Amino acid sequence: MVNLVIVSHSAQLGQGVGELARQMLTGDGCKLAIAAGIDDPENPIGTDPIKVMEAIESVADTDHVLVMMDIGSALLSAETALELLDPDIAGKVRLCAAPLVEGTLAATVSAATGSDIDKVIADAQNALQAKRVQLGLDAQHEPPPLPQTDDDLQEDARTVTVTVHNPNGLHVRPASRLVAALAGFDARLLLEKEGKCVKPDSINQIALLQVRCHDTLRLIARGPQAEMALAAFERLAQENFGETLTAQQPEATPDVPLQMTGQALRYTPGELPLAQATVRTPQEEMARLHSAVEDTLDDLSDLIRLAEEKFSPDIAAIFAGHQTLLDDQDLMDSAWEMLRQRKCTAEWAWHKILMELSNQYRHLDDAYLQARYIDIEDLLHRTHLHLAQALENIPTPLRPSILIASDLYPSVMLQLDKKNIAGIALLQGSPHSHSAIIAREAGIPVLYQQSNALANVRNGETLTLDAARPE
Repeated sequence: MVNLVIVSHSAQLGQGVGELARQMLTGDGCKLAIAAGIDDPENPIGTDPIKVMEAIESVADTDHVLVMMDIGSALLSAETALELLDPDIAGKVRLCAAPLVEGTLAATVSAATGSDIDKVIADAQNALQAKRVQLGLDAQHEPPPLPQTDDDLQEDARTVTVTVHNPNGLHVRPASRLVAALAGFDARLLLEKEGKCVKPDSINQIALLQVRCHDTLRLIARGPQAEMALAAFERLAQENFGETLTAQQPEATPDVPLQMTGQALRYTPGELPLAQATVRTPQEEMARLHSAVEDTLDDLSDLIRLAEEKFSPDIAAIFAGHQTLLDDQDLMDSAWEMLRQRKCTAEWAWHKILMELSNQYRHLDDAYLQARYIDIEDLLHRTHLHLAQALENIPTPLRPSILIASDLYPSVMLQLDKKNIAGIALLQGSPHSHSAIIAREAGIPVLYQQSNALANVRNGETLTLDAARPE
């Protein structure tokens, strides 16, 4: 058995990663401990070797302990903790170089299903592979085509086919349920979608298939317990892979009025400085970026709590996903390389990197994934606010208004006070975006792609929003 320790500079980030990871657990196959932040109210960001040591000791009743870390002193503190530990316990510990959030989620699922330490580490270290493939960054890792050899598809191989009804497809939580459900069977298993197949033994592998709502999945099994594995797969699919869909079905969402009237109110999130030249060193700019990202992760923790209070865990999961997107070592590595080569500001480097990522989403074929560009731009804007030490601009009309904007970030949509937001008309936007999901949950009607209709509308004019007409 493998237990995990999460080491982070931020107590909130560490707790958030732990909370996400615990959602992946379906049994008692893996314990988690957290050693994050330091006990200094005025300067809480940092890592403490003693905390790390105590966290390792608390989950040392196992074969191996895998330590997941963010960057810098987290690694140094973990190495120091190894020196302080009893040698028998220290011998069980492995330090993992995987990205903190994605790696921890993948490692948790792998460990919980009984994988050995080498496979848990491999799954953690491959955690970014699915994201890179999905964004077109690593074409060489495309899933292989379905094997057609006699060895893989013999006459004794059995299959079952299901249709996925989860609105967001097999994202991380249902994928983790699938890994857990199929673990432990004495059978060779392949999961296939549209001629591509993977072994369903890690959430990273399943993510490579990019399974969306209404996709058809086939499980191929051969071996002594093939029928049992197929039955477990079919049963899990009937249970929507552990997700309750009623809260996401049209009849369960709040009634959204079809026609609303209010005063036109144009909104923009505000322009922020984007100078390229800097008088600081690359190291100083990188320190600024690290601080801004940490502050943004703290913001997201606050947004998770707000979403749970106003709506539901499903809405809160949107912002937990934003934490996963932001806490990406590849992004920070790219930023450092640009700062080092271009001698530019952190704002300029971060804008270049995240807008490139946003554009990659915009060019995806899947409409649901394509709409995720606004999540990236939300994170970019929020980080930029911290770099500029500027305040967030949330529209707060004093009378019923029709909000007019080019698009709305999910974090802005969450913070709107429905009392005086009669409706929203967007020049761009997508009904598949997370902003749209939050608006529907809040019961706010929204029209999308309205740039032509709104070209000459002025603030204060009376508008009637007709959400019944085709968009």
